[in-house]
Formats: sequence, C-alpha cells, structure tokens
Amino acid sequence: MSLSDTALVTLVQAKAHLRVDAVASLRIPAEYVGVGTGSATAFSLDNTPIEGSVQLYVNGTLQVEGSENDYTISGADITFVTVPPSGHQITASYDKEASDTTFESYDDELLENLINAATKKAEDYTGRAFIIRDITETHIGDNKQVLKLYKQPVVAASISAVSVGGDALSSWTERLTIGRIYHLVVWPLDYEIIVAYKAGYATTQAATQALVPDAVAAVLLIIANLFENRTDQLKSESIAGLGSVTYDIPSQAKELLNPLRVNIL
Repeated sequence: MSLSDTALVTLVQAKAHLRVDAVASLRIPAEYVGVGTGSATAFSLDNTPIEGSVQLYVNGTLQVEGSENDYTISGADITFVTVPPSGHQITASYDKEASDTTFESYDDELLENLINAATKKAEDYTGRAFIIRDITETHIGDNKQVLKLYKQPVVAASISAVSVGGDALSSWTERLTIGRIYHLVVWPLDYEIIVAYKAGYATTQAATQALVPDAVAAVLLIIANLFENRTDQLKSESIAGLGSVTYDIPSQAKELLNPLRVNIL
C-alpha cells in the first residue's frame, strides 16, 4: 500500500516526529574514545550527544562533568580538566539524536500504512474529512425528514446525486454548513439512500495542514503510538497494514481532536 491521496501528513513529517520521540532510545551503550597519553586533554566522541546524557569513564571510573570537576564537553569534543594518565582507556555511553538513516527503506511501507490508518482514525473520531475528496455513502431511511451526512465540512453546492431505493431524487433541501440534507416529505423507512458529495477543508495536503494544525499534531501522535505499540496493544479492528486490531486513540490526540468533533445529534 502506498500513501493515500487523503493522508494528512507526509512520510517525511512522520519520520521527523518519530525521530523526536525516539531520541532517548538511540543509545550508544559503549564507545571507545581513546587512551590517555599522559599529556593529551582533548578527545572527541563519534557523535554529538544529547545534553546531559553522557557517562564518561577513565579506566572504568565514572567522570563528573564540569569545569570544576573532571571534564567539559562542547558538541562532541571533550576536554579533561586533569590529564588522563598514560595507558588509561577512555570510554563513554550516551544518547544521540536520530537521523534520516534511523529508518530502513523497508520501513516506508509500514509508515505509509500507519499514516493512512492514523488519518482515518482521526477522521472517524471527529466526523471530518480533512483533504477534499469525493464521497459516496449509504444511509437507511428512518421515516424522518433530516439526513445527516457522515463527513464535514461539506463543500458548498457539492451534492451531485441522491437516490432513494435506486431511484434518483430530483429535489431536496440542504444545510451543508452543518452537513444535513432534508427530504421534502420524509426519508422512506428502510429504503437505501445513496448520497454523492464532496467534503474536506482544502484540495492539497499543505493547505489542509494550515487549516487544521491540531489535527496534524494529533495524527502524528497516533502514528507514533501505533509505531511503538503495533505488536502488543492492537487486537481487533481492521487497520490497513496492521490487520485486525483493537486500538484507542491516545488521550493527548483526543484532546487535540475534541474541538473538531462534529455534533452527533
């Protein structure tokens, strides 16, 4: 499966978000830094560490960072306050930031599936369509006059067809600002009603992201949650690329999406 035309975020954005979330897990558990010469005070790590994560050892003894202690660090460069004795090994462990190479090429398909799934979860939770698209949906008549469309915002004057029991309906009234259409009498009980229309905020991903930034943040949170928990918290709902799973949107994502939720009444 490739990235859907209606996906709210890009593969690059998803990877960038996951790199931020995964920083602490990118641990360098043991790195050989060098060996004391009896005169050298300057040494360098292979990577720039995340601030506060360095554990530096001389001959197995943990050193304390600070100009009044054992060493200072700037970027990847270490300067000892006291010269390490000759022949003493210098080692370090630390966290480093992830880079684009954190992901292998085979991760792209999984991430694209997660982006598609996360976008759908956010849309289903809010009752929204984010990127404008054609929608054809089926309802069952309930002998009432009002019919609530499944997705908002409905594009103005975009209803292209309405059929009742297989027959085209020639006239109806509509209040698309709240996603409702009205039969001139009632929608016949138990009849199949098919409505074709357009819904969404904008036609491009970039324009849509600018209009619903909280939804973008929520989708990224859902992607991260699915990526981290795809094997042990997913049980019984159909999500593309993952199969049949049970999944609940993370509370932080819900908080971002709640203001967008459509009134279900």
